[in-house]
Amino acid sequence: MIYIIGSGIAGLSAALSLHKSGHRVTIITKKIKGGSSYEAKGGVAAAISPDDSPELHAEDTLKVGDGLCDTAVVNYVTSEIPKVINTIEDWGFKFDPDLRLEGGHSRRRVLHRLDETGRELSTFLLNLAIKEGIPIVEDELIAIKVRDNEVMGFVTKARGEVSDVDKLVLATGGYAYLWEYSSNPPTNMGDGVAIAFRAGAYVSDMEFVQFHPTVTIADGDVFLLTETLRGEGARLVNNLGERFAFKYDERGELAPRDILARAIYMEYLKGNSVFLDLTNVKDLESRFPSVASFLSRHGLRRDKVPVFPAAHFTVGGVRVNTRGESSVRNLYAIGEVADTGLHGANRLASNSLAEALVFGVNLPQYIDEWVGFVPSDGIVEAVKINGNGELSIGEIRRINWLRLGIVRDGEGLADAVKKYEKVNMHALGEDWSNAALVSYLTAKAALTRCESRGSHYRVDCPFKSNNWAGRRVYLVMTR
Repeated sequence: MIYIIGSGIAGLSAALSLHKSGHRVTIITKKIKGGSSYEAKGGVAAAISPDDSPELHAEDTLKVGDGLCDTAVVNYVTSEIPKVINTIEDWGFKFDPDLRLEGGHSRRRVLHRLDETGRELSTFLLNLAIKEGIPIVEDELIAIKVRDNEVMGFVTKARGEVSDVDKLVLATGGYAYLWEYSSNPPTNMGDGVAIAFRAGAYVSDMEFVQFHPTVTIADGDVFLLTETLRGEGARLVNNLGERFAFKYDERGELAPRDILARAIYMEYLKGNSVFLDLTNVKDLESRFPSVASFLSRHGLRRDKVPVFPAAHFTVGGVRVNTRGESSVRNLYAIGEVADTGLHGANRLASNSLAEALVFGVNLPQYIDEWVGFVPSDGIVEAVKINGNGELSIGEIRRINWLRLGIVRDGEGLADAVKKYEKVNMHALGEDWSNAALVSYLTAKAALTRCESRGSHYRVDCPFKSNNWAGRRVYLVMTR
């Protein structure tokens, strides 16, 4: 039996592909419908147009990844995603015919379904899994049972211990909800990362947290204004009427997310407000219906939508190879819970769903033979967790926003590490304990990496260091 933990696009596509190849699969998920896949607004990046190629897609990915991408993984994903798109369409899903442009891309290559690709694709895959008779159980993973570095079973809140496990696939999502301002749902608190770490798996790149530059909030309703709007003519302006993005990067509104998030942050530090002007976006109501609906519902002007950066995507996670295998035998990780090396120090827009689909759909090719991941391109830190205190989720989110936010410094990171070291990070099944552990690992990695690269920016180490080029911070638990 193969158990998949999570029902986002990565988990569902893996379950369907495994099922269709003759494997017995069960999905266990905290919430059947929801998660960050469901909320994804952009689309899937794939080089399928005549003027594009996987090589160009790889080049853009490497450029945005800022010297830390795993080139083999980049080439694998960018060459495989066009084939995987064909598979998804063979299953019955249809993307809209036009390709869209997003920041960091040199070509129009973002496949989409209106402006709710995640919701549409997630719903399609879920309905297909139900139709195929794949068991889907609402329950919550709390621990993985390991002996001699091999998965023996796992424990859930409702079912207790499960031992009939051949393979365990984590598809539990990332941890971007752990910042006070976030585009993510509350399910994204890094449970899978914390549980895998306690089971002995290596985690890596935890310091790289991507902040989406254009999130808005109205009457308590948080809404992400998709990257594609800027690809279709939307402009960033401040309260002085300045189109300021070009002061920070020659690509202006189409610069990568890390650059734009810092640019907007700096505008706010200057005392300016920042807005997204949608005046030049054609056919907003028909092409971006969820955006038009949000503006109408809250009485917002199209030419002056207030925006601010919010935590959106976490690059780090359970380190895996191109087969989705972790360092613990028979434990796999796919989607945002995993760190594949694709994104490097910063993710290219719409590469997350591409990564989820490639690793999900292709999993049957590797599931019957184990190779396993072994770290080789960085430094390894052994981490001991032995605190006994407690912090609320609200306190954790506040600490992370202040100390692990868009702009960081060594003193603040050291303070965060000190706070988290006092917390009981072994409290199984407790959200706050998982959240504290993941936050602690993020702070440890960010403190270790004394440089600024991609989405990790430190004012006390404001430049890239050759000593860190191509090197990762791996963290593993010691007892």
